[in-house]
Amino acid sequence: MKTNQKRWSAVLGLALVASALGGIAVAAPSFTGDPDSLDWYVGDNASVDDPARTAAGLHLYDAAGVEVTTGSVSTLPPFAAAGGTVRADDTFATLFVHAARSGSAAGAWPGVQATGTDRFSGEGAVSAPASLAGKPYVRTAGGSTLADAVATFPASGQGTYGGVFELRLRTSSPTKGVTDRYASAFVKVTGDQWSVVSGPVVTPPKAATQTKAVAPGSSYWGRAYSVTVTVTGAGSNGGTVVVKKGTTVLAAKALDADGVITLPVAGTRLAPGPHTLTVVYGGTAQTLASQTTRAIKIVAAPSVTYGKLAASTIKRTTYPKVTARVAATSVPVAYLTGTFTVYDGAKVLKRVTLRAANAGKLTVTLPRLAKGTHKIRVLYSGNGYVSRSASAYSTLVVK
Repeated sequence: MKTNQKRWSAVLGLALVASALGGIAVAAPSFTGDPDSLDWYVGDNASVDDPARTAAGLHLYDAAGVEVTTGSVSTLPPFAAAGGTVRADDTFATLFVHAARSGSAAGAWPGVQATGTDRFSGEGAVSAPASLAGKPYVRTAGGSTLADAVATFPASGQGTYGGVFELRLRTSSPTKGVTDRYASAFVKVTGDQWSVVSGPVVTPPKAATQTKAVAPGSSYWGRAYSVTVTVTGAGSNGGTVVVKKGTTVLAAKALDADGVITLPVAGTRLAPGPHTLTVVYGGTAQTLASQTTRAIKIVAAPSVTYGKLAASTIKRTTYPKVTARVAATSVPVAYLTGTFTVYDGAKVLKRVTLRAANAGKLTVTLPRLAKGTHKIRVLYSGNGYVSRSASAYSTLVVK
């Protein structure tokens, strides 16, 4: 007989909801005693067996009787069966789910009834695969799932055993009620999947870390600079350090074993102006993340402008020519844009536009000049990335 009513209300320890067996209401046993004073229990040591946990073991099977050890939290395999007798002469079985909880004895772990009650032996026993013959078993169809367990017992309340649940199969009879003994299997829920594990493996708390960074207070645009990061508390656990501005990642590198790493940042990643860098250590499975900030000012790159006359002495009828060129250390030539203005003393002779395709260099033909000596120089206007500059004077003699 299968009790089809889903019973999914949280209860503590063995204080379980009653099962209906052949029309007879059978009261569940209750956990008694202070879990911290039990002889078999040593504080927070869930590896010590609960005296009620039998050696029979619990296994999950598909409809063909093949054992299943992993699956989706939204479904359980069709059958759960103990590996042997839980209590002699019992003929019914029921499956429960308990949330492993650090700091609490296994007998006091909160649990819920996950299935109805099936007869596994004698007249009226429910059908099961041949491989389950002679074992206490129960069908899981129509019962609750591990997804329900996760919703009922969130990981935040499980201490270091977050995501670990114990499946407990208890047997019963109309005359002796539900036994406090059970066959057991542990499962670990990760995301939307579960898998069988050997026990409630402790997830140690993550170590706290502290991130410190050293960065220049200012840097010229185009010139790379470095951020040196020290992470304390990370040990040799690894992890990645990221330097970013807002959500834009400027540099990333794996942390060295000694906790110190230097990250080069390309000089063209930030426009001239003030910026706040966020330096983040992402943490690992063993360590917590941490971060810090540093201010940096990016300054327009200094430039040098050159002016070279095609000839220093020309005739009055000749158009003078000057080759104007600007250079800026570490600046891509495509950013050398703006204007060249050619002067004769304080007088503007000509102004031309410098485009990215010119790669910082133009030959400028000037208007014809009067006879005499002229002082020629070139002024580069600069732009948002490169500063202005002027060439030295060149002497031009017109005859």
